[in-house]
Amino acid sequence: MAKTKTPIYEMGVNREHAEFHNAYRADNIKNDIRFLMTIYGDRMTLRPDDVTPEFMYNLKDLGKRLYLFILGLTDHVTPSSYIKHKFTFIKNAVPNSDPHLFYLAWNALLRNDSFKRLLHQKFSLKRFNDLLVSKNIPAFGQAHTRYRTKLVLAIEDIEITGGKQRNTGRILDDGSGLILQEGIVWLPNRKGMPLYPNAYVPVNQTQMIAIRHGKSVHESGGENPEFVGSGVWDTWKDNKRISGSIGNQLKPAGIETARELGKDFKVVVDLTNEKGYPLWTLGNGNKVPVFGSESENTEETARCFLEAAGITDIDFTPLYGLNSQKYGALTHRLKGDVSRQMLDVYGPSMTGTDEEKKKAAKELFKNRFYHFPEGETLIEADWRIANSYVDLMRNNLGRRIVLCDHSGALRVFEAIIRTLDFAEYSTIKEGQDSIMAMTYQHGYNVRYDYIQKKGLALRKRA
Repeated sequence: MAKTKTPIYEMGVNREHAEFHNAYRADNIKNDIRFLMTIYGDRMTLRPDDVTPEFMYNLKDLGKRLYLFILGLTDHVTPSSYIKHKFTFIKNAVPNSDPHLFYLAWNALLRNDSFKRLLHQKFSLKRFNDLLVSKNIPAFGQAHTRYRTKLVLAIEDIEITGGKQRNTGRILDDGSGLILQEGIVWLPNRKGMPLYPNAYVPVNQTQMIAIRHGKSVHESGGENPEFVGSGVWDTWKDNKRISGSIGNQLKPAGIETARELGKDFKVVVDLTNEKGYPLWTLGNGNKVPVFGSESENTEETARCFLEAAGITDIDFTPLYGLNSQKYGALTHRLKGDVSRQMLDVYGPSMTGTDEEKKKAAKELFKNRFYHFPEGETLIEADWRIANSYVDLMRNNLGRRIVLCDHSGALRVFEAIIRTLDFAEYSTIKEGQDSIMAMTYQHGYNVRYDYIQKKGLALRKRA
């Protein structure tokens, strides 16, 4: 990394901030390069011997420029524009547009609390809380209550009426001045669905039915051996792979799971049709609008799910913003192998017992600010998913849509709706037997509940 004639970042004075100096330590950078060498092999041109005082000077220069790049992001930046800005930064600010230098500069800054605080500020989910969750509580006596925007009535809603299951709901304005009478269709698991006749959805609402994709070939766990690209059999239970954001298909077990879930949902489809409140009016070119990530397993799951429910008229739209986190060069690698490589590289400089070092090496992956080589951070991914979710809700008013996505995306949705912080939502893992329902209406808190979940089955399975 040759020293440039003009520093990348003009400090104004010829001295460094102590926080940047402390973040960039030669021994740490050498270890980061050694780790990259285990990933890229001969494709990696950088070597630990390249870490000279001149190299460190320029890397710190790049780190300062990177800090200012993140600092300059506005509150209105979107994921698509951010990706373009980030690409432009790497192209123009990183010597030879080298992604390895970007990796070194970014992750060295994780030793700087100010940088992590800045990332947390710029990629916070709080802005989406403000967009989807109303801050105002309706005054006492208001005609519109929380019931207004629910697609599913929970058991506590029944308790409010003394346990009575009413067959008619409210007489409400649909947002256009049209006054309509809701009907309530009760499901076998004591869940109720307030609906309008003829599959009508109020023009001021987006109603979403969401499921999680089934078991996939490149999943991050499981017990069945699978034939992998290296030509060997691998036991998934012992060696979990790092999943990819795209290029993943369902296993036979995943197809079966999706179909069984579809048979559960068929109970809802048939019952609402029978009562005169169908979820969709199909035929004559009408199709169910379905959304998911760009990974094949979401479309496969959605199609198996809906076809088993008796619905074949489907219009699937893949959305980049709903993709799971991008792990870059580590995609589909064995987690166990990568953890061992990290321990071999970073272990000698760690303190503690072997078990403590092993745990510390694994924790590097779990750091939400850690930038995967040629990938992204978890905080960036969650922010991108949240942005896409908000757009999906706001751009589909007057429609009842279906969404199939990854567990990580679904937990982001829940985090926004429930205004959870990372510590609260990071461990949420949606079950593959769950069918969720969410309703968005501007000015009201987004409501979600389960049409089906564990303990509230719609049918008895064989």
